[in-house]
Amino acid sequence: MKIRKEAKIGLIVTLVIAAAIWGFNFLKGKNIFTVSRQYYSVFSNIGGLQKSSVVSANGYTIGQVSDIQFAHGQISKIIVEISIDREFTIPENSVVEIYSTDFMGSKAVNMILGNSQVPAKENDTLQGKFDGDLSVLVTKKLLPIKEKGERLIESIDSVMAIIKNTFTPETQDNIKRGVASLEEIIVTQRQRVALIMANLEDITKNLQKSNSQITNTLGNLSSFSDSLSQSNIKSAINNANNVLYESNVLIQKINQSQGSVGKLVNEDSIYYSLEKTIKDLDYLLVDLKANPKKYVHFSVFGSGKKEAKQ
Repeated sequence: MKIRKEAKIGLIVTLVIAAAIWGFNFLKGKNIFTVSRQYYSVFSNIGGLQKSSVVSANGYTIGQVSDIQFAHGQISKIIVEISIDREFTIPENSVVEIYSTDFMGSKAVNMILGNSQVPAKENDTLQGKFDGDLSVLVTKKLLPIKEKGERLIESIDSVMAIIKNTFTPETQDNIKRGVASLEEIIVTQRQRVALIMANLEDITKNLQKSNSQITNTLGNLSSFSDSLSQSNIKSAINNANNVLYESNVLIQKINQSQGSVGKLVNEDSIYYSLEKTIKDLDYLLVDLKANPKKYVHFSVFGSGKKEAKQ
């Protein structure tokens, strides 16, 4: 079956018209072959955002800017229409952010996805955000540094003014005189310092000469310490402690009138009885010396004969 020439021409014209329509819509940011949802966002400034600009979320392209227009002729309100592929679900609290892609001022849209479980409906208006150009952002970042630098310069100026007011010519003269006095002290004391250093050097030499003697002395002390640790001094100390303990027990017994010595020391009656006995014995000895015949009888001659005669 032959296709008529007119049909071929009509088919070609139809394809050309379809391609033109697709290209026109593509240049406007619309892709007629892709099923998408449209969302809107309102800005007061878009910073030069163009149609067909890329729309991404988490660094992945999910759509493009499909249209930009003023809201009913109001220049202060710009409506940006974005087309998102239907395979992507956008939470209702998401934010449409316009940002700079380079220093040349090119703009793109970043979809900051929200955490809501409710998806945004088609043709919903989402919150818009525009931070400005990179130059504006850099200026915002550098502004606090600039302010700190200015405050630092002001502080330096204040310090320099204080120094200038403090170091008057009179103060400078005082400082100069103080430095001169210090130099004079150093010069006058230089010989004394040199003498002290010489004495220290002599002491060091003497220590070096006496090093062997010091070593021997330390060795003798070590030997004495070893001998002392190996001796029976511990047992001698223990014996002395035992003797002191027994003496303490004996003294306690005496104080408590235990035993003869304790009673003799602590009981007055025994003392007085003993004192009386000694006095009586002393009186007896005195009387014995004075009157020996009273206590002793001597019969040396004739005592036996008289008894025989009787």
